[in-house]
Amino acid sequence: MVKLPSGAELVITLAPFADSKTLYQAVLEEMKDLKLDPEAEIDVNLFKQFFCVGFSSKKIEAALWECFKRVTYNGLKVSKDTFEPEEARDDYFMVCIEVAKANIAPFVKSLYAQYSQVLGNLVKPPV
Repeated sequence: MVKLPSGAELVITLAPFADSKTLYQAVLEEMKDLKLDPEAEIDVNLFKQFFCVGFSSKKIEAALWECFKRVTYNGLKVSKDTFEPEEARDDYFMVCIEVAKANIAPFVKSLYAQYSQVLGNLVKPPV
């Protein structure tokens, strides 16, 4: 259960494999053209790029709505009407982020562990 800024409660049940994978692939496809410089500091521009790409993508939005089918917002199934009230609209982005994290994380856990080790080896001083 996730407590949202409005006080609403979000309960996420993992979407079926195919729906989660579609979301993961949509995010990868939309993010592949982002230019990341390992020498640059993480700054507001990077977050702006992620935000604009992620929230302007119709592919990501469609995939998220498939994952929303197993999510409740204040005990009610998420539907197109969930975010009609003005007070609920402030939660929309957080709901998207939380649902995306929950459904994508299982695909990348092992990658994170592997890349952490590789990155660690890259920054070690030569012996």
